[in-house]
Amino acid sequence: MNKWTLAAALAAPLALSAQNSRVVSAFNYMSDRDFDKAAEYIEPATTNETTANKEKTWRYRGAIYSQIAMGSDQALKDKYPDALDKAVESYLRANELDPKGSYKQENDQALKNLQITALNNGNEAFTAKAYDKAIQQYGMSERIAKAFGQVDSNAVFNSALAYESMGDTAGAIQRYEECIRIGYDKAEVFRYLAGMQKRTGKLDAAIATTKQGIAKHPDNKELMLDQVAFLLEANRMEEAEASVKTAITKDPGNPVLYSVLGSLYDGKANPKEGKVAEADMLKWYGLAEEAYKKSIEVAPDFFDSYYNIGVLYNNRAAYEYEKCNQIQDEKKYLACKQVADKIYQETVPYFEKAHQLKPEDQATMQQLKVIYAKTGNTGKYNAIKKELGE
Repeated sequence: MNKWTLAAALAAPLALSAQNSRVVSAFNYMSDRDFDKAAEYIEPATTNETTANKEKTWRYRGAIYSQIAMGSDQALKDKYPDALDKAVESYLRANELDPKGSYKQENDQALKNLQITALNNGNEAFTAKAYDKAIQQYGMSERIAKAFGQVDSNAVFNSALAYESMGDTAGAIQRYEECIRIGYDKAEVFRYLAGMQKRTGKLDAAIATTKQGIAKHPDNKELMLDQVAFLLEANRMEEAEASVKTAITKDPGNPVLYSVLGSLYDGKANPKEGKVAEADMLKWYGLAEEAYKKSIEVAPDFFDSYYNIGVLYNNRAAYEYEKCNQIQDEKKYLACKQVADKIYQETVPYFEKAHQLKPEDQATMQQLKVIYAKTGNTGKYNAIKKELGE
């Protein structure tokens, strides 16, 4: 062997020893809690052909960056902002290089700790309104869970909240839909998703989402109310009526539901377009009156139903007055007017109660002013005008 061959033969073990010594030095610095120095020594070992394919190299690297990511040294965290990513990458690589699984349990436990750290980091960023960072950390938590064949549903849901909070509607909708797909299908997920769909003009999609939510949570009152509201806005009245009746069976003490049902019947009696036969009109008015009175029965201080039943009697009286105006015979006219007047008088106690409950409501005061003028109640007429500032 000539001197050059001998030199090369001697250099190979020296190079191998140098790289191994870097891994050992990294471990020693880590043991001494000098993580900055440990990171400095471990990095070259991950690219050298001698040590790059050794499980130990990556396990040590994972431990070093885990300590940085989960530690309290903010200056060190700032120096290594991707420490968490590097730690995860390292443990996953270590498992790949450990076919016998000698350190798999240890590595997997480290990864689970990192997942918790990522989720907590996301929550901290969310609280600080750093939504981009929160989403990034939640994504990291999801990726770690996926490495175990699991799904981090909390991270998916929290990222949806983060997207919504930062005003990214499309991102939030996609994440809420993902929540439902992975089985994180709590009632509030359906409500939040439907609310965002409605705000973006996708009313039919919002209705479909509430229906899906109610199928999963048949006793959830909020979802039922959402569905009723969406159906009303979509002018899908028959569906709204069926929905509100179902909601009443689940929440019979809710005055809003009876009031909404009364409004639906009232609308059928007095449609915006066209007319209904008198017999049908009287039937719908009767059902509306019954629903409004039930609303008042379950909640004696519910303003809406007092006001609405006052309007109902007002409309009923208007219909009767219109009939009277078509009568030529004075005796028959007076008899007809007497019936109309009696219906009109029924409006008074309801509008007065509504005024008592909401003294500042202008619409109620205007109704009372007209009523007092028509019925010749000068004292109350002047008093209500004063309240109106007239």
